[in-house]
Amino acid sequence: MAVTAILSNHYKYQLAKKLIDLSADGIRVCLVRSGYSFNPDKVAQKINMRTNSGAISITFSTSKTISRGTGSWLTDGFIPGNKILTDASLNPGPFTITNVTQYVITVNETMVDEGPVVKTVSSDDEIGTNYGYTQYAKALASQVLTEDNTNDRAEMTCADPSWTASGGTIGPSPGALLIDESTSDKTVIGFLDFGGNQQATTGQVFTLEDVVVRVS
Repeated sequence: MAVTAILSNHYKYQLAKKLIDLSADGIRVCLVRSGYSFNPDKVAQKINMRTNSGAISITFSTSKTISRGTGSWLTDGFIPGNKILTDASLNPGPFTITNVTQYVITVNETMVDEGPVVKTVSSDDEIGTNYGYTQYAKALASQVLTEDNTNDRAEMTCADPSWTASGGTIGPSPGALLIDESTSDKTVIGFLDFGGNQQATTGQVFTLEDVVVRVS
């Protein structure tokens, strides 16, 4: 499949601060769940893809909110668009976040009143480990950074990452996140957009062809 890259704004900042080396850093590629939407303003670090609150006192409301009185959903890494689950008996999810403030998460789906209860809220926008795919395990290989004087840009290319489906289907997935494992905050470089959901059934190979990150 052909893919294109949408860069995160945080990556551009990290690049300007000379904290990223596309030719040498360890970069992971993570397939995201069906329905995922990339926001280059909000998706900055790995925790914006997967995080959890730990066990804290929270209250669920029929107004479609999850409230806390201490700490911060923002610091924990929750962002609009995350799919979240909880271990609450009446409101397990999944829910889709529509808005986040320090103390309040608002979701799209229906909730019932519950709490305050000590529970954990977690997000995970990567497809699950199964059928030949392992979460946060695939690293880019053979990264090459070149100077393109014809098009006035630099670009990083790499070997095509792939997964072989076994015993079931990998996906569907609309794209992949590139995450720089070498940075202290695990910077999200950007999103590889497949142009629609893709999947691989048993025996098929799910391959990302011609991955390129351009700096212009």
